[in-house]
Amino acid sequence: MAKRTVSVKITRPGLSGPVERTRLFGILDAGMQRPVTWLSSPAGSGKTTLVSSYLASRGSSCIWYQCDKGDSDPATFFYYMGLAARNAAPSRKAPLPLFRPEYLPGANTFARRYFEALYGRVADLPAARSSPVARGSGASFAIVLDNYQDVPSDSPFHDIIAGGLDTIPDGIRVIIVSRSDPPPQMARLAANGRVSLIGYDAVRFTFGESKELVREHIPGLDEGSIRTMHENAEGWAAGIILMLERTRLEGGVALSSPDTGYERVFDYFAGEIFDKADRGVQDFLLKTVFLPTLSVPLAERLTRTGHAGEVFSMLNRHNYFTERLSGDGRDYRFHPLFREFLLNRSKVRYGPDELAAIRKEAALLMEELGQIEDAARLYLDASEGQYLARMVIRHAREFLRQGRNRTVAEWIAGIPAEMAAGNPWLLYWKAMCSFPFDMPLAREVFEKALAAFKAADDAAGQYLCWARIVDTYGYELDEWRRLDDCFGVFEELRRGYPSFPTGEIDLIASSRMLIALILRRTDRPREILRWSRHVMELLQADPSPEDHMDTIFFTSVYYLWKGDYHKNAVLLEDAQALVLHKKTPPLAVVCINLMKGIHHWVTANYGPALQTLSEGLRISGESGVHIFDSLLWSFRAAAEMASGNLESAAVSLQNQMKTAFAGGRSLDISFYHINAAWLAILENNPSLAIENLEAITAKVARMGNPYYHALWHIGMAQARFIEGNEGDAATHAGTARRIGMSMKSQAIEWYSSLVESYFLFRRGEDGKGLPLLRRALELGRRNGYAHLEFHQPGLMGILCAKALEHKIEPEYVKELIRKLGLLPPAAPGDLTLSTEDWPYPVKVYTLGRFEILTNNEALVFSGKVQKKPLEMLKAVIAFGGANVPAEQVTDTLWPDTEGDLARKSFEVTLSRLRQLLGPGNPIRYSGGQLSIDPLFCRVDSLVLEDVLERIFKSGQRKTATLCEAAIGLYKGHFLPSDAGVTFTAHRREVLKNGFLRAVITAGRSLEEAGQWERAVEYYMKGVETDQLAEVFYQRLMVCYHHLGNNAEAAKTYRRCRTVLGENLGIRPSGQTEALYASMVQGQ
Repeated sequence: MAKRTVSVKITRPGLSGPVERTRLFGILDAGMQRPVTWLSSPAGSGKTTLVSSYLASRGSSCIWYQCDKGDSDPATFFYYMGLAARNAAPSRKAPLPLFRPEYLPGANTFARRYFEALYGRVADLPAARSSPVARGSGASFAIVLDNYQDVPSDSPFHDIIAGGLDTIPDGIRVIIVSRSDPPPQMARLAANGRVSLIGYDAVRFTFGESKELVREHIPGLDEGSIRTMHENAEGWAAGIILMLERTRLEGGVALSSPDTGYERVFDYFAGEIFDKADRGVQDFLLKTVFLPTLSVPLAERLTRTGHAGEVFSMLNRHNYFTERLSGDGRDYRFHPLFREFLLNRSKVRYGPDELAAIRKEAALLMEELGQIEDAARLYLDASEGQYLARMVIRHAREFLRQGRNRTVAEWIAGIPAEMAAGNPWLLYWKAMCSFPFDMPLAREVFEKALAAFKAADDAAGQYLCWARIVDTYGYELDEWRRLDDCFGVFEELRRGYPSFPTGEIDLIASSRMLIALILRRTDRPREILRWSRHVMELLQADPSPEDHMDTIFFTSVYYLWKGDYHKNAVLLEDAQALVLHKKTPPLAVVCINLMKGIHHWVTANYGPALQTLSEGLRISGESGVHIFDSLLWSFRAAAEMASGNLESAAVSLQNQMKTAFAGGRSLDISFYHINAAWLAILENNPSLAIENLEAITAKVARMGNPYYHALWHIGMAQARFIEGNEGDAATHAGTARRIGMSMKSQAIEWYSSLVESYFLFRRGEDGKGLPLLRRALELGRRNGYAHLEFHQPGLMGILCAKALEHKIEPEYVKELIRKLGLLPPAAPGDLTLSTEDWPYPVKVYTLGRFEILTNNEALVFSGKVQKKPLEMLKAVIAFGGANVPAEQVTDTLWPDTEGDLARKSFEVTLSRLRQLLGPGNPIRYSGGQLSIDPLFCRVDSLVLEDVLERIFKSGQRKTATLCEAAIGLYKGHFLPSDAGVTFTAHRREVLKNGFLRAVITAGRSLEEAGQWERAVEYYMKGVETDQLAEVFYQRLMVCYHHLGNNAEAAKTYRRCRTVLGENLGIRPSGQTEALYASMVQGQ
């Protein structure tokens, strides 16, 4: 028998000469002015016929959907509605999405997007646009939900439908046909005026309509009889038809009916008529009622008669509650009231065994026809557990791919428990039904199935169960230690079955072995590499690689843990080529965005990371796939913290907390606490950081993954150090470094070595810190590292300054500084000595020359166009470089200009200066004051001023070192080419005098230390700077004397006498003369 291509569930009922109820057509026209029309009236009142005939009269196209109990599983509704949409718009090749388990947390979002897509498919159909309905009511297409009352009231179906109805666009109308009023979920729609309610008062037949109906079947019946019939039925269509039939059979009019409900009335009249029918017709009806689809061939096979077509045609012709579904007269459907009546009668006519046999035979026919759900219901009703089990095993996979887990679970629940427990494949599919929703339960059942498959020597079943057990741990993101047992089981399987049963099982089992190794055995890199290569080869040939995103995801995570960012980049490129296409499901697209976002994050490309992660969140929000939301928010918060945007990070952290605790997965919750600890560290709140990290101590241990264990130690090390517990901090950092080395993770070794070296430098143990820093930066250069877990810009700034000071990987360090946007240490102490090597965006040299470097390249000026901006820069520097009043600069540069013109000149010149210096805004203007930002722009004279201040500050340590720095900085007088410019003179003199004082201070310190030769070098610098400063000649004479070089001392004296005489016309001071005399006498 050919399989049915269109389900009865989505087939519009046919018409057999119905009464044209123009009165109601007008009411429906008015109702169709609103998006939703709710038509409610008792069973048998002609609702379905009314709507079908109305749409036919208006020439309107539609989707007709028959609701039933099966729709309590939302996936069933979306599956069949998708089929209906495909039939309505076959030119649209891409199918509507299936409601897979990943959509369940965002079911309402999924429904809204689904309905938007559905409406978009049917709104522009040519046949619909030309319909009178479109011209009369603004609707171009109708969607009918018939028998709405059959869906259980506690089903999520009602929320889904209400959400979908909320987005109906112009040109689409929805008609809901029900025996009951709208459920509470529709209240808001009704309150907003989007629903037209048409009740039984409007639907029931008027006398005129009853007369038309009766005379169509019994033309000569008198009006009085018709009125009696109408009044007895109270306008109830089914009652009128039953009375008509009894009148036709008996020749008289039924004058009264039982005073009870409509269903009871129907049973009464139908029974009277049914009992008068031929026994063969009765048996035919009582057997075919079990066929959900009444096709002529099916009915004839079930009843073993050859006149099914005649019976159905007669029933339909007499309007006897039998609808024709196809134009060729071969497909029919009993009215629900008539079907219920026949089912009840069948229980009277046949015994339990006979009924079970009929149901079983009907089920076999439905299964043969491809109507699997109908067959399943019949097998359930017939208590045919064996046949139902066979059907589950045969079809469960297909239904689960449609997301219909609940449907399959209901079937399995209908199989006797002993039978289900003894069949390993039933156990497997039972576990698969639970898999997305209850991991412990699914794992428990998979383990039972695995044991049963082992007893049955079934290799395929064993491999599949083993793989799905691994999946439960991967999905739960918890208790990875328990994967240790899985390795032994897999090794036993490989010994027993060296070849995988099929290529598909090869991919499933191999990919899960790879995931298990990644999550638990990072110390086996060769095995991981071997399995990874094998799996990627299989994925290249797999028709649905997007179904294996978990494997790609965990492989990417592994490369990140190891610090092999190049391999991860290649993997992501391959994954995108494999997975991304027009039909890629949202789950895979979101996963790709997550992986790309994490990759950008660990490679310190924080802008692209934020963009990609935000795109992932957008897609998850639009699609309803929220499984990755916590991780997306986690890495978004991390990228914001790493880029210094703590305010935005706090918002993302709140969203991460909500999604993590709502999902309840240990890793998601751990990531939240890790980020919260990181934010607390950045805000200098070590106690809060420690509190967050201690909250996940047990979770991290239970997870059993060395990477997260090391990450926890890195965070705790930094928190303890800020707290002041340097001993614990060093212990945690050292532990993290050893974990990284044991798992061969150069990323962990990089993170922990940097942190540990920082602690050592802060404790003054440079000898221990420098080797660690050198090792970390070597790893960083080799692998292109830039990101640090628990990244602190201040920490990295100090480490980079220390590296530059000691010439450790200087080019890489400068690139690191630029990429991270690091600022030089704010209070660097002796680290100031390396500031010239720091890759400031702008460097300005004013001592001995005037030169500007932007990004280490000299700025070349030409023409007068740059004159004023440069003068402004020089003036700001000359006036101290910080908080310089704008008025002072204006008065200096435009002394003869007043008012608005002076202000305008100032603003234009400042703008030109900023453009000249490039991005980063090194010149700040706030509160009417100008300042040079010392973190973005290094000015040698301002650095010198800072050094000089420290030299002369009481109690300042390392004076000699700072004096050395001052001597290195002072390359000549301040802006020597502007010696004639008035505003530069004061600063020139201050810097010169400060420098000379520093030279004296440093020289005297060296004298005290007996370092006479170095003191000579310093004093010679003083002479070069100011040959008229007599004190330098004096100190040189003393140094030469102590070195036993009195000849050089005498020569120095003579030079002093000559210089003073030629330039000032004076002799050396008495102090100098006395010093010289004492030396001559001591010879």
